[in-house]
Amino acid sequence: MGSTDLIITGKYGVLNQQKLLNATSNNINNVNTVGFIRKETQTYTSCVDWGVGATYTRRIYDQYVQRQMYSDCSDYNYYKAYAEGLDTTDRLLSDENMSVANSISDFFDELSTAASLPTSTANRQATMAKLETVVNRFHTANESMFDSLNDVNNRIHDDVTEINALTRSIANINYEIRSMALSDNHVNNEIYLQMLDERDRLTGELSKLMSVKVVEQDDGTYEIYMSTGMLLANGDSYGKLSDELDSYDSTKRHIYLSYENTEDSSRNIASVQLTIDSIGGSLGGYLNSSKDIRDTMRELGKLAVSFADAVNTQNKAGFTLEDVAGEDLLKIENVQGVSSDTSVGVTCNFVEGKGENVQAYDFELIFMDGSYAIYQRGGDDKRIDITSSAVITDGATSTTITFQDSAGDDLYGVSFTIGKTVASMTASGEPRRVFYVKPTMLSASTVSTLVSKPEDFAFASAVRTRTASNNYGNAVISLTSCTQTGAAYGVSVDTTTKKPVFNTNAPNLIRVDAGGNYLVYYADTAGNETLLGRAPSSCNGVNIFSNTYASDGAGGYLTTMLSDPGYEVTVAGTVKENDEFYVEINSGGQADNSNANALTALRSEGLTRTTGSSKITTLNEGYANILAKIGSASNSAKTNTEAAEAKYEQTVKMFESNSGVNLDEEATNLLMFQQSYQACAKIIEASQTIFNALIAAF
Repeated sequence: MGSTDLIITGKYGVLNQQKLLNATSNNINNVNTVGFIRKETQTYTSCVDWGVGATYTRRIYDQYVQRQMYSDCSDYNYYKAYAEGLDTTDRLLSDENMSVANSISDFFDELSTAASLPTSTANRQATMAKLETVVNRFHTANESMFDSLNDVNNRIHDDVTEINALTRSIANINYEIRSMALSDNHVNNEIYLQMLDERDRLTGELSKLMSVKVVEQDDGTYEIYMSTGMLLANGDSYGKLSDELDSYDSTKRHIYLSYENTEDSSRNIASVQLTIDSIGGSLGGYLNSSKDIRDTMRELGKLAVSFADAVNTQNKAGFTLEDVAGEDLLKIENVQGVSSDTSVGVTCNFVEGKGENVQAYDFELIFMDGSYAIYQRGGDDKRIDITSSAVITDGATSTTITFQDSAGDDLYGVSFTIGKTVASMTASGEPRRVFYVKPTMLSASTVSTLVSKPEDFAFASAVRTRTASNNYGNAVISLTSCTQTGAAYGVSVDTTTKKPVFNTNAPNLIRVDAGGNYLVYYADTAGNETLLGRAPSSCNGVNIFSNTYASDGAGGYLTTMLSDPGYEVTVAGTVKENDEFYVEINSGGQADNSNANALTALRSEGLTRTTGSSKITTLNEGYANILAKIGSASNSAKTNTEAAEAKYEQTVKMFESNSGVNLDEEATNLLMFQQSYQACAKIIEASQTIFNALIAAF
């Protein structure tokens, strides 16, 4: 029996070494296989099976390091996607050759040159070209950002498609893993081990696209969750994402999560909307970059409206080279909103002269049976109820909505016209109607020039001043500013002659009384005078109209000030009783450059409001704020990308140091197992020699 024992011992030894050699050979063959985790076969000593116990093949990896690797992978890809999404917008806005701020500065420089020779058409022509360049810069910037937004949205869709494929695959593998585990077919089963590797690889791919947390169950399956705790995949079901366009904003995508069953895909659970900050990974990075791009487009549109409104307002306060009142130099397009009721539309109009009040907000208007509400929507997408500031004016078949503060001053520089009255929309039984308006989202790409010839620039002011020749004092009057015309101000434009004319009660005569006070009158063409108010001598003649207390019509004066006539004057010098000073229509004053100087001065005036603040800045400061905000976000994303990448690489190295295949180590093992195999084979050979010797002895 001795030789027989040797044969059996050798056989088990050879079989055992063969398993060890198989594991090592498999490791070497898969040294470059993506997702492969090193295997190790262990043998347990036994006195039953001829000195060789059971063997068990296992994967060598640290699950805690693996989980950290998933987390670091998600962080790295989030910041990388965020930076990629913002890169084009950041580079475009910061490019000196494409800078809107630089083109605006060039326009004002050329305007200043033209103001020195107000009758020169050559200089006006150059100014006209610079204005066209400003408009082109606005168009290019907005359209490029729109293209970037579409690109980011396409990437969002691609990520959603890939996530769905991964969650379904993970759920199916989970199902197979559980089936094998329950049937005890998983021990030393190479297919089972390969499925574990593949599931880990798929989970790693999923962590690139969104943030995941992994919990291993007793049956060997993974339950994969989002960072917020929402399930993505297990052995029974898997999450299915969908990216859907916003009902009122085609540039915005919402992500919804629903579930499908691994055995019956027709069974699903109703979807729930995910918040952007809960997603992580490249999908979360692209979603956040799309939000920032939309916000930047709103800010740029706000700047375009503020610039156009300021230039238009000032140009209409002057005379052109053809001796007619100035008109708009730039066209600010009305904005059509989106309505849940296709039979009722909404239009947003920008209030003339209130461009500095425009902010980068969207607006949501909701009307229903018995009530209505109006909300302001900012870049963070939060809803702020502004219903109390709305002024509703119902017409016969439509309504107009403006916004005022408690003092009656305009709030947002916009008004809305709806093709149905508020009274009818809130009547009993009326359906819920929602209107959504994005006033500045595309305004930078829709503003256009209206200048058809150089003469359209109104370089001469609509009014001029004159000091009476027979005054006793030596004081003279000068025009401080002329900024506004229209029915609400001192000067209007005659629709027939296209020339400025005084409105009734426009302050155009100043007479000094015995106390040195400045009496302000309106004198009509027939010589009739109406006392409008009095500016006290203490103002020293500076900005008289803004210091004038209105007359009460009975010889006294009110505590309220005279309404702003849209122009201002200053009387400098020593005045005497009965000295007179006049404001006249600047007829035939084409050589005057006072309005050109006022246009040039717009570059240093506060014309655009910081969104969400009462602060009003210059146009260049407003553009710098836009650039700083998007630049800061982009640079921060790039910096965080580098830091996250370094951490991720460190975790990968830590994981691979344990689970990765080391060829030197495997080569050593291969040699050792090969020698053991040969030794076991020698046992069989020796047993055969003994057996043959015993046979020969008989």
